[in-house]
Amino acid sequence: MAIGTGFVLGHFSTMIIHIYDPPINFLIGAVIAFILYQLSSFKRFFGSRRGEFEYEYRIDLAEKIIKKLVFRTFGLFTFIKYFQDQFNALRTSQKDICRNLLKNANITQDNKSLYYIYYKLSNLELREDNFKEEINMLNLAISVKANDLLANFRLAVCYEMDGFLDDAIKYYHLASNDPYLNSDVLKKYILSQVERIEQKGPMHRPPALGAKYQAW
Repeated sequence: MAIGTGFVLGHFSTMIIHIYDPPINFLIGAVIAFILYQLSSFKRFFGSRRGEFEYEYRIDLAEKIIKKLVFRTFGLFTFIKYFQDQFNALRTSQKDICRNLLKNANITQDNKSLYYIYYKLSNLELREDNFKEEINMLNLAISVKANDLLANFRLAVCYEMDGFLDDAIKYYHLASNDPYLNSDVLKKYILSQVERIEQKGPMHRPPALGAKYQAW
């Protein structure tokens, strides 16, 4: 990805850099872009943004669990439909599939599966800026897995965006107390949200559809 981005930017650099011949300018631009990309990646994986990376990694793991659940419950055709819908801004097929999962008798007896379905549905409601239903899904997720990092963190963000700072701080702390949280870096990242609120005040909802959480 870094190399590809570098060569794309390298192409445009031939229009800006006029020190050498165009092919050399192209390579210079590509190398510069590649180096900048690697520096950014290093900061993300090993530097000051490591906690954010670990949080997003857990989100990815939750999505993988849902995909496995869809495949195991409904088979290949529905899994493909679910997979393809992830490229849409509003993922109505994914929502319908997740709701159908909730109708499965075996799943309704499995708190772990219920948790991940509710968490996924909260994310889908977020994409539609349906904030009330998003909070409802997060509360349902927490009702079956009280101390989970992901749901509590997201609920904290919801309350922060709505200006309920005491509730936001409460759920950030609950997220940091997840019994399966074994990363000091991630815990520090979560608690840094509390420090940010106390020092700089809350973040607010962006006006654009789906823009909320772009930085989360």
